[in-house]
Amino acid sequence: MIIRYITFLLLLSTSVSLYAIETLHVVGMFPGKVVVAIDGNTHVIRQGSEKQGVRYIRSQGDDVVLKVNGVESVYKMGAPVSLNFQKRLVKKKTIYADNRGMFNTIGSINGYPIRFLVDTGATTIAMSSHQAKKLNIQYRLEGRQTTARTASGIAKAYLVKLKTVKVGDIAQLNVDGLVIDGAFPQQVLLGMSFLNRLKVEKIGDTMLLETR
Repeated sequence: MIIRYITFLLLLSTSVSLYAIETLHVVGMFPGKVVVAIDGNTHVIRQGSEKQGVRYIRSQGDDVVLKVNGVESVYKMGAPVSLNFQKRLVKKKTIYADNRGMFNTIGSINGYPIRFLVDTGATTIAMSSHQAKKLNIQYRLEGRQTTARTASGIAKAYLVKLKTVKVGDIAQLNVDGLVIDGAFPQQVLLGMSFLNRLKVEKIGDTMLLETR
């Protein structure tokens, strides 16, 4: 009798499975069913049914009541929800001013090493066409032509998307950049298209970059 009871408990425990869901996104609602994206994969769930650990309970206006791994919650239509509760990893980079008071640092663009001059007055990451060629940036083919105001006047320029920009351990994808025809600026400017995604703190001759 005891053996049979233990076997029953084992079978019961193995019948309950928890799904490691990272993100859940309600993308559509229809009478009697809901369309959800679970970790990027779309599923249609009928009311009272369950898929991948998600059960559709009912609708409340534009809200949907779902039971995820046994926990019932209200989900907003069109709002992705992260179910990953891992502690956010904060990445920092400290930059020290040189004897001219300028903040220089080594980083990379699209995997190519480069020396940056931090410039909070620059709207984007800006570079000369000479530097862009060294970084293998196809600005004439992939960029959008515009103009830029330089010390010498108005110059032809190209708006581009930089696939990866990295400073220390801080890496960003799809960062706006500006390529200016000619030899100026002589150094790549690390502008606000990179910096505005970070917490930037300047104390004396020290600048701290920190992920939000």
